[in-house]
Amino acid sequence: MMSDLSEEAKIITEALEFHADEHGRRRGEGLQSGRSSASSIDDKRVSKGIELPPVQKSNIMIDPLPISKEKEKVLTRTRPSWLPPKDQKEEKRHLREYKQMMAQSRESEKRKAARAVSAKCEKDRTREALQEIWDAHVYPSWDAALGEGRTRELWWRGVPPRSRGATWERAIGNELALTEETYKKALHRAKEVRSAPDSDTGESHKRMREWFDVIDADVSRAFPDLHIFQEGGPLRETLVDVLQAYSMYRSDVGYITGLHTIAALLVLQFPSPASAFLAMANALNRPLPVAFLTLDRGAVNRTYTLAAATLRYKFPRVATHLYETLRLSHEEIWEPMFRSMLTNGLDLERISRVWDCWVFEGDRIMIRAAVAILGCLQTQLDGFTQPDDRSRIAVRDILGWGPRDVGTKSKEHRHSAPASSTGGFGGGQLAHAGEADYWILDSAGDEDGFMHQVREAGKVRD
Repeated sequence: MMSDLSEEAKIITEALEFHADEHGRRRGEGLQSGRSSASSIDDKRVSKGIELPPVQKSNIMIDPLPISKEKEKVLTRTRPSWLPPKDQKEEKRHLREYKQMMAQSRESEKRKAARAVSAKCEKDRTREALQEIWDAHVYPSWDAALGEGRTRELWWRGVPPRSRGATWERAIGNELALTEETYKKALHRAKEVRSAPDSDTGESHKRMREWFDVIDADVSRAFPDLHIFQEGGPLRETLVDVLQAYSMYRSDVGYITGLHTIAALLVLQFPSPASAFLAMANALNRPLPVAFLTLDRGAVNRTYTLAAATLRYKFPRVATHLYETLRLSHEEIWEPMFRSMLTNGLDLERISRVWDCWVFEGDRIMIRAAVAILGCLQTQLDGFTQPDDRSRIAVRDILGWGPRDVGTKSKEHRHSAPASSTGGFGGGQLAHAGEADYWILDSAGDEDGFMHQVREAGKVRD
């Protein structure tokens, strides 16, 4: 009887009893038609494809003796063989409840899948409508359109992926007056250095070769879920060429880790390596990125101060936790983010959306986005409560170059962006090809929810 069972056994019993009714009905039909019960039904399946739990046979670790024929007759699907036999009416009732629970679960999954399909269709329709607005009203009258407030709402909703490269190119501009020939000359110089004999031991060539070695290692870590920049990937050599050319063009900077993800983002959006290089050179000539590339301490410290003040205003608990509890420095918190322009931890869709706004509105967007990221990570960061080296290293890894799932319950959230159509050199649909170590920003929802958080990070409370 139920009173003889442990609490765990009761739960198992109540969860699984449902299927006995169906089994009994089919068995009765089989006997009436002259068929044996063994051949009349499949004991593991019932109507609607719900799988029955197996009959609870003996567990050799608990009950090593063979089951007698008498005991075999009273075995059920919902009670272990070593417990007292269950009343058949009770088993039928429990299995009936189990079937209802399973049917409700299946219906819930169907509704969830239908909502996901509906949301995707709605997003596709929205993108098509936005593309039409950009094509009809923004691109033909660019200068006038940029001065309108409603145009600002367009880039906050996301530049259409099909036109993102061309839009970024116009928004970034070409203040440096670079040409495709600039790229070709810089790349040619890189090829010469790389192909020079080992006997050429000049300090300049040695330093450049060191840059190239780091580039070769770093490109494999650029958006690894896409599998296009890794060994054998279709855009690996393109990314290497762009990075080598940039290191030659900015030989005062050379190459530093963080440029690889910036260049990868641009290669994905632009139609050729040369256009990606030109956009990269002009984009990184803006005040915030150039300060971190050239180690302009004054400008870097001003950026840290503004970012910290914004964080304290919007997320005081996070600021207190990072600066006072864990005693992290400005550099430990912010430097990887700003050096890489947030490409160190945002997935492709979210970083593209942030850059949609940055190319138009400037460096304040990067500061707001960095603060929003820390706000989204608050729960994860709060898990490191001890001001010891272990906690500090874990948080530095989360905010820097990973791993970023430290302190989370699972790795289910380590995903990339949804497939998105681009008109860049990569071309076509970029679907999920694997998993990568991105920031876990589930608290903000999808990319639209995240951009709402970025926007809120720049607002002052009334």
